[in-house]
Amino acid sequence: MSIPPESRNHDSDKSTFTIQYERLTRDKPHLDVIEPERRAYFAIALFLSVLADEVCYTYFKSQYAQFRSLTLYPKFIGNCPGGCHYHFHPRDIFAAINYSRDVHNSANRPVITVSSFFEEASDVMKDEVFDFFTHHMATIDPNEFWRRCINEFPYKTKYDKEAANKAL
Repeated sequence: MSIPPESRNHDSDKSTFTIQYERLTRDKPHLDVIEPERRAYFAIALFLSVLADEVCYTYFKSQYAQFRSLTLYPKFIGNCPGGCHYHFHPRDIFAAINYSRDVHNSANRPVITVSSFFEEASDVMKDEVFDFFTHHMATIDPNEFWRRCINEFPYKTKYDKEAANKAL
């Protein structure tokens, strides 16, 4: 794990794993452990994990404690000082991985494009969501959970088209 221990837990509950915005930027070496051509997949996986956690917390609050105990998904938070008390929307992960204050890119870290991989990865996550709620938390309707996730996607996908067709 490349993220320093002092950045992993910002709550008094040390079982809550946090990732700060700045730790994902091109100014920090933390993503260097992931091959550049695989970073888009990492960013999408992180996005979908944080999103699932936030969707459950926001829309299925009464079942969140059980969900959290089963998943322990990370929280995506702002930078210290102060910003670390706020959860960021997971779509900001995609901005973070390409952000740099260094206009010359001295570390020579590549810009990561995720949009072309997003739909494929979404298919995998949809299968995971349905499997998880079918086998571990049958009290939550996987269709409803997935619909809430889709509403937060930063890119248009086939799921948007399917929803539009059903509305007709």
